[in-house]
Amino acid sequence: MSSRSSRTRKIKRRFHGFRFITLLLAVAVGIELVCGTIGYIALERFLGDKPSLDVDDFFSQESTLVFDKYGNEIADVGTQLRENITYDDIPEAMVDSFLAIEDSRYFQHNGFDIPRFSKAIIETLIHHNMQGGSTFTMQLVKLTYFVNDEEGTSRTKDIQYKLQQIALAIELEQRSNKKSIFEMYMNKMNFGGIGNIRGVQKAAQQYFGKDVNSLNLAECAILAGVVNSPYYYDPHFYLDHATERRNQVLYQLLNHGYITEEEYTLAKAIKVEDLLINPNSNSTDSTGYRYQAYIDAALKEAEQITGLDPLNTSMEIYTAMDPKVQIAMEEIEAGENEKVRFADELMEIGICAENNQTGEIIAIGGGRNYAAGNGSMLLNHATEQWKQPGSSVKPWFDYAPCFDYLGWATTHVLVDKPVTYGNWTYKNASGTYSGRVTLEEAIYKSLNTTAIQAMQAVLDEKGADIFIDMLKKMEFEKFDPALFGIGFAIGGNDFICSVKENMAAHAILMNGGNYIHPHTITKIVFRSGMQEPMVPSYPNVSVVSPQAAYMASWLMERAIDTSYFNYLQILQRSYATYGKTGTTDWGDSGLQYGIPQGASKDNWMVVQTTEHTIATWVGYEKAVNYNETGIATWFTREKTNMNTRGNIFSEILDVIYEDHQPEALQRPDGITDITHVSGIFPYVKPTGNTPDEYVAHGMIKSEYANLKDFNQSVGPLANLDSFKAKGNDDGTITLNWSSYPDSSKLSVNHDEDTTFDISWITGAVRYKARIKQDGVTLGEITSDSSEKTQKMDGLKPGTETEACGYYGYQNIGDSSNEVCVKFISGGKKEADVPPMGTALSEIRRWAAENKIILSETTQQTENIALGDTFDLLYEGKNAFGTKVPQGATLTVVIYAYVPPTPEPTPDPTPEPTPESTPETDEHSEEPEGGDFEPEFEEPVEEDES
Repeated sequence: MSSRSSRTRKIKRRFHGFRFITLLLAVAVGIELVCGTIGYIALERFLGDKPSLDVDDFFSQESTLVFDKYGNEIADVGTQLRENITYDDIPEAMVDSFLAIEDSRYFQHNGFDIPRFSKAIIETLIHHNMQGGSTFTMQLVKLTYFVNDEEGTSRTKDIQYKLQQIALAIELEQRSNKKSIFEMYMNKMNFGGIGNIRGVQKAAQQYFGKDVNSLNLAECAILAGVVNSPYYYDPHFYLDHATERRNQVLYQLLNHGYITEEEYTLAKAIKVEDLLINPNSNSTDSTGYRYQAYIDAALKEAEQITGLDPLNTSMEIYTAMDPKVQIAMEEIEAGENEKVRFADELMEIGICAENNQTGEIIAIGGGRNYAAGNGSMLLNHATEQWKQPGSSVKPWFDYAPCFDYLGWATTHVLVDKPVTYGNWTYKNASGTYSGRVTLEEAIYKSLNTTAIQAMQAVLDEKGADIFIDMLKKMEFEKFDPALFGIGFAIGGNDFICSVKENMAAHAILMNGGNYIHPHTITKIVFRSGMQEPMVPSYPNVSVVSPQAAYMASWLMERAIDTSYFNYLQILQRSYATYGKTGTTDWGDSGLQYGIPQGASKDNWMVVQTTEHTIATWVGYEKAVNYNETGIATWFTREKTNMNTRGNIFSEILDVIYEDHQPEALQRPDGITDITHVSGIFPYVKPTGNTPDEYVAHGMIKSEYANLKDFNQSVGPLANLDSFKAKGNDDGTITLNWSSYPDSSKLSVNHDEDTTFDISWITGAVRYKARIKQDGVTLGEITSDSSEKTQKMDGLKPGTETEACGYYGYQNIGDSSNEVCVKFISGGKKEADVPPMGTALSEIRRWAAENKIILSETTQQTENIALGDTFDLLYEGKNAFGTKVPQGATLTVVIYAYVPPTPEPTPDPTPEPTPESTPETDEHSEEPEGGDFEPEFEEPVEEDES
């Protein structure tokens, strides 16, 4: 049997005399009862509140379809699953089956079959229950106006209800046609099945895996039988009932002449179970959970966009879901990825990934509960769970505003130390402090105290509205401005968000500082065609500047590339990645469950590329009593070191970038490279004498790149009020300065709570004086106290001397005003020692004239060149040509030449014969024999003159 566009009901029927007489009697009785009833009750009263008929009301809503980014169907959802067809799609066997078992005179009556209804009236009078007698048209009216098909309720089956149903059926037949009514009937009927399916097309797909126009006779008979009682005759649950009902339909087909005996026998012989398919085989995954977290999120989003429930309004929902990434997340949740391990069964996760430039969510990991196949609309840990995000928010929330509103550079220095507000002291998670740190170190160590200071600096300069405005622009659903406080800096206190919200907030850093509403849906088409398609559009909302976004991202990149272990190193790739971790703890709320004070319960991580941002939460939904269960619902050291969150991201990155690599973030215009003195703010240029350890190279917004000169930061020295100087008899000088007004400047500031002190470069303030004689500067004296006695080299005794005192820094040349005084130098006068080559007799004469004492000594030497020479020494040093004090003692060393001792000459001996030659060492230098003495001349004494 084939489909057809028109049918003429001229089937040859067998004549049954008894039935014909019965029919006539039933018609007569029915007419009489109907007329009597109408006349007795007053027809107008029953039809007074009859629903107003609209043909459009009879068109059935189809179920909602969901598609992935490639246009592939991933879900068919709805309170009822529908897919409408036209009359021409219905095979002849299907039409015949329904006519045979439900309404054999459908193509002849006007919507009201009098014989059928008369029989029902008789049943009502006998059994006091209005049943049967409905035509296809009346059933369609009933399902449309008298039954809430969604709730499974209907109006009381009384006479008024039946009369209104008849009237509306007749009216519908007048305003429509048989084919359209039958088409609407087939699309609206309840066929039971898994998923509460409606309409013959969806039933054909679920029961037999076919479109309706491909069904055979036996399959058509099964569906025609199911509608009488969709639950009782569902072959998946009651195969015997379904088989018996199928056979009844086949018999009625034979009885009414629609099929032959042979067709009847063959169709009846087919086992119903052999025709059925697995009802879940058409779903994406037989486990029943594939894509479910994403589908749930898309359905809720569709209702927000349209204001209509997609379970009750048929839609085609086109999404941005990337099935490759979605499957990877679900395999992780299901424990099917061997590289990602969970410490225990209570540990949960939520994951979300989006396209940075469009805000389109490409995958959602709702949690391990979804992976368990527990159905739809569970708690989605990625989109519907709100928790404190911890340190994960620091890059965009704390430091990016500092780049924008305070003019900080990436090399800005803060002091990591406990920070107290009221009765609460903020500390680092490690309990340790690093002192003076750059922002780079603050990020990769995830320091809390520096984040607090950064936020406070913006609050002091711009007020709280900066942060409140940020959070509003980024649509943090649970944010209450009245609860805003300093704890937000570290993602604590009343700052709570979902994984999706945290992801979208970070995405601004890769999108020029612009926020885009994160969304799953790219387009919605209404399957009824009654409304225009909807294409959601989400604008870019500026949150921070492109420059601040880039610099905050640079800090996140360094957090991954650093050698400091922070669990992010697993994300290092050949392409640029950017990351941040976060942790929150139980505080003292877990003590009652045996959880240690401050033990962590939430581990966050965000990783970014220029293309995507991915955020995850790994942790515990609630505490369980450790003492009773032995289950630790907190992160022990062993659990943390498993780095579950890092392994999750490593796997997802490999899936997303399996076939390409993302580019690095491009530096925007408006950023300037600066070299400045580390720790000074506002920033200053270093000098050539600035030690390398205090020279920093960073990035800053160009509008803040006007660095000051170093001297502007040094500041002026105090004026010297008084200064004194005098010469001493021993040749020293005593100097006195007035005390420096600020005694703290007399030492280098080593305060660990200081980001920078100018004394680290200038050194301490010192008391200084320059000494001059005869207009020549002899040198400078430096003292760390206001009084100093010191000997000055080259100072002439008894000579007018000038001393100019001032204050100056230890390491640089800045100085205060000078105060100069004159005095006569003390000590003995000096004598000019004759030059080398002067005769000894002349030296003796000079010494006598200058009251110099000479101490003479003779020293023998074998060096003939030194003979008859002498040295003149003062305090062990050569004194020739120098100056020495009068009365000083000089040593004269006179060298006396002594020839070296000659080698002894051996006595001549006869040449020994071979027989008498003794055995000797061939290297022996001394011959045998006795001692000998060398000959030498007596020395001649030198005339003293």
